[in-house]
Amino acid sequence: MTTTTRIKWTLSALTLVSLAACSGGGGGGNTTPTPTKTIADRLDYTNPTSGTFMLVKDPASTSTHLVLNLMGPVGTTTTGVGFYLSADTTKVTWSKPASSDALLAHSGLFDLGTTPQLAAAKATGDQLQVGYYQKGTTKPAVTLSATSILASVALDLKANVPVGTAVALSGITGKAVLNNGTAAPTTITITPGTITAN
Repeated sequence: MTTTTRIKWTLSALTLVSLAACSGGGGGGNTTPTPTKTIADRLDYTNPTSGTFMLVKDPASTSTHLVLNLMGPVGTTTTGVGFYLSADTTKVTWSKPASSDALLAHSGLFDLGTTPQLAAAKATGDQLQVGYYQKGTTKPAVTLSATSILASVALDLKANVPVGTAVALSGITGKAVLNNGTAAPTTITITPGTITAN
């Protein structure tokens, strides 16, 4: 091979390498951009920062199944609680906190005794009605601790909700028996957090 031939061969090889690099053979030049997400696939919840009876996110929640626990003031004694909540059911739907629950709510805090028990959870339109009460006056009242859950409820994300949509949630009314069942239920204020579909 002559010197001239070697030079021509070298130049040809360099040209091929240059063309390969410019063509994006390494995958860097023609990467298809990721489409912007427009439909929500999760529910983000921010816990309330103040209030007496608050709805707090349960760690068992998933991206589309939001479980909320009703927590009360530490040291309060009670034998039952009942309340109404309202949520925007065009974007979410009321569901059981766990698939094994018999009702659209759950409470393991109160001694409900034998059947028939004073336990109910019913959804009507955008509202959820929940009630758990001990029967009679013989069972001791429950003293709330920082981990006591009065009741749990849950919301599931519906399909085709736009990203960034605020989901309305409010505590309409609530009552609790704040002693050993010897007085009428006392009105309580339930404070929810904020829900955003993302």
